[in-house]
Amino acid sequence: MPTAHDIAIKQKNIKTKNESVMQSSHQTTTGKGVLKIIPLGGVGEIGKNLTVYEYDNDIIIVDMGFIFPDSDMLGVDYLIPDVSYLQDKKDKIRGVLITHGHEDHIGGIPYIMPQINAPIYAPKLTCGLIEAKLEEHPQARGVKLNVIDPDKDKIKLGAFEIEWFRVAHSIPDAVGIVLKTPTTGRVIYTGDFRFDHSPVDGRKTDIAKLSKFGDEGVLALLSDSTNAEVPGFSISEKTIAGTFDSIFEKAEGRIIIASFASQINRIQMVINATQKHNRKIAFSGRSLLRNIEVAVRLGYLKIPQGLAVKIQDIGSIPANRIVVMSTGSQGEAMSALSRMARGEHKQVKIGKGDTVVYSSSPIPGNESAITAVVDDLFRRGAEVVFDEKNGSRTHVSGHPGQEELKLMMELVRPKYLVPWHGEVHHLVHHAQLAQEVGIPKENTPILDIGDVLEVTKDRVVKTDRRVQNGVVLVDGLGIGDVGEIVLRDRKVMATEGMFVVICTVDKKTGRLLTSPDIISRGFIYMRENEQLVNNARNEVKKMMVRRDGEPLPDWPKMKLKIRDHVSSYLYSHTKRSPMVISVIIEV
Repeated sequence: MPTAHDIAIKQKNIKTKNESVMQSSHQTTTGKGVLKIIPLGGVGEIGKNLTVYEYDNDIIIVDMGFIFPDSDMLGVDYLIPDVSYLQDKKDKIRGVLITHGHEDHIGGIPYIMPQINAPIYAPKLTCGLIEAKLEEHPQARGVKLNVIDPDKDKIKLGAFEIEWFRVAHSIPDAVGIVLKTPTTGRVIYTGDFRFDHSPVDGRKTDIAKLSKFGDEGVLALLSDSTNAEVPGFSISEKTIAGTFDSIFEKAEGRIIIASFASQINRIQMVINATQKHNRKIAFSGRSLLRNIEVAVRLGYLKIPQGLAVKIQDIGSIPANRIVVMSTGSQGEAMSALSRMARGEHKQVKIGKGDTVVYSSSPIPGNESAITAVVDDLFRRGAEVVFDEKNGSRTHVSGHPGQEELKLMMELVRPKYLVPWHGEVHHLVHHAQLAQEVGIPKENTPILDIGDVLEVTKDRVVKTDRRVQNGVVLVDGLGIGDVGEIVLRDRKVMATEGMFVVICTVDKKTGRLLTSPDIISRGFIYMRENEQLVNNARNEVKKMMVRRDGEPLPDWPKMKLKIRDHVSSYLYSHTKRSPMVISVIIEV
């Protein structure tokens, strides 16, 4: 297992097909095998996608994402899948396949790949985004990135024969994956997709290739369920162009547009609108700048010469001639937009005449944080524009509606439809859609994280077996060192505060040398509650009384007794339960 000093990725590690992809095949002896498909993330939820495909002595992994924590997970940055199931199978892992560059599909790579000695395969832009991410994580040095061409590449990793097909999504170079093994039927994973017939980057979902797979026979289709409850077809990204035109024409001052840093196609649309309306554009947000640099360098984003200016220089440009694109559409506390709303951004001070556009949809759980930022923006005099205000659109989903899900099934004609990438209600409704187009109910299994799906030549069976699964919490540089107990303590301190009792005792006699010291944080203001503090101090003194010749107490047990007694005392007098910490110092 690589150490924390083993990992950063340089451009030289990104290899083309001719250099290494076809040479990366691992041969294995296969007999009558069964393909096991095991989701360790990404079903029953939206986020932290990671799926294990296991056939005899060969394993491949598809996607490696993270998910943002709930608001009550104080201090936690991300949640990543628990990959303990793979710990004793590292020698079997032949490769990691990534479908596209969104964080819920690549965000876990810097934290999980140090545990996995296997190359990554992904299209060019996705590799570039992964490379840039890994440069910020020295613990991931040595990861090998292999660029694949989804239009023509086919590779063999152990027993797995793999090819790709392009899909339209809200980021360029999104792909679906086709898997075959020597003794099992063909499995297709769509990844995140939609059927957009006028995509911003011109790359449509490859209908011809999907139809060809359908002609050849598909046993199982694992398909995006995110919008399985949305009737009809998704709306083309290009429809947003009209909304941007309208906003740009009406705006009297600066325009600030907040979106996801990985929405490369959306960024291109903002650039196009900026040029059309004779403005300059500046970008604010580290992740946004990083992704733009990668996309421009690799040719996926085009910024006309002289259009972009540094955020530090916008003060010299008239307000009605500037556009700022920013991170922070989800209310993240330290994002550029949140700092603008609080008046803490160095270059952008929000005021009357500014127009702030939210070009994203809220991730469930982020609503209150977004609302707080929006209220602060209004307080500062800005006009705030949301999706579908007055019938306009500032955001469209990158996922398929119900009719597109049906179209995918009609193209591929699978025997089994396995709903993927969605919460349980999404998966159930997707299964019902499959039944509407003629796939039997027993052929639409609903999986949860840790379930094992077995695939043979002509059958797909959800087994009773489950593997170890769960989440690992990432907090700063710590990976997995914050658990339920730590989170519980953080919640108590955040909601009830803490009360510390410090007793200094004689090492030989065990007697108190001074009156116990009391420290309170977040529980009471001590100067206004002197009586309560003194009474608590006296309670501790009574417990610490020592008789001549009495043996020394068991100090660890005494600390617990003090903690429990003080906790009961404080609750009886305040009906609050702060975290009580007792400390005994022997001198």
